Amino acid sequence: MKINLYTMLKTLLFTLQNGKSLSSGMHLLATAAQTKKERNTYLKIYDALKDGSTFSGALKANHIGSSDVLQFIAMAEKSVSFKSALEKIINYLEVKEEFERESNDKITLPFIYFTLASLVVLGTKFIAVPIQMERAKEYSQEIINLIGNHLAVAQIMTDALFISLLVVASYFMILMIALFSHSNITQGIAKQIGLVLPIISKIVVKFEKFMLFSLLGEMLQGGISFKNSIQSAIDTSTVSSFKNALKESLRSIKNDGKFIFHSTLYDDIEKGLLLGVGSSFQVGAVMLEISSRARTDALKLTTKFFRMITFLSIFLLAFAVFIEFYTIVLTQILIQKGLIDLTRGPGAF
Repeated sequence: MKINLYTMLKTLLFTLQNGKSLSSGMHLLATAAQTKKERNTYLKIYDALKDGSTFSGALKANHIGSSDVLQFIAMAEKSVSFKSALEKIINYLEVKEEFERESNDKITLPFIYFTLASLVVLGTKFIAVPIQMERAKEYSQEIINLIGNHLAVAQIMTDALFISLLVVASYFMILMIALFSHSNITQGIAKQIGLVLPIISKIVVKFEKFMLFSLLGEMLQGGISFKNSIQSAIDTSTVSSFKNALKESLRSIKNDGKFIFHSTLYDDIEKGLLLGVGSSFQVGAVMLEISSRARTDALKLTTKFFRMITFLSIFLLAFAVFIEFYTIVLTQILIQKGLIDLTRGPGAF
């Protein structure tokens, strides 16, 4: 059973608010664990904390949490108030999970249509066509040739549909992995592929901006310094244009003490919002607003994408049903026609 990081952090926050230590919270989680695997994992983290390990280090050692969350926790451990920062980490997770829930609501129909179309294609190619050819062998050579040509067309259409399903399904899966994979390596690869594909590239960029500024905003409001927040964003971002822009901003802050409104990161409205800020907390508030705008844009784009995928999957399913009709029903009609033509004597063919 996979450890629920959100539940863990929420429990630890309550423990800290009640005046107890982080290790006490982990011991409480181990005591209340429902499975042996959960209990052992919590106890490993508890033992690591007792031995002097950082919380982020203990989580990383037990493969719990994505790179952005682990970076956030690592920075939070160096901030003024870990408890305050932990609240921001939980807010960050809530925003991520809400986006995933809203997007997942849109993938059910395409998935059902893909599954049905795939079943029809596989059934036609490996069951229906061989059965029809076997039945045709019971008749004369003329009928066998007639049915063979007919089923060859059916095979071509089935292969074309199968390739189309693979292309559309791959397009669909690349986006889903890029947005929601829990493996940092797999998600990073999917994002890099998605960045060169039409439509998906726009969604990936908006999603990355949404997550990036959500991370920055929560960090800044959690008491983490501006430089550390940007460095964490650099370490976790998988979009090279964003990473380079953040590096440039960090160099400018370190060398000249100036904040760069990089065009890759901010549009004109967002630059205007940032002009009036004075403290790190205010910058964090504006970045959360920028994140919210990017989230809205990402959801709009994903809605359009899933709608397009749904229409394509419906079309492919309809084509699959036609191929099944062509293979089974029309084959029987051709056999009957062939038998009738044969009774008319030589020359019918």
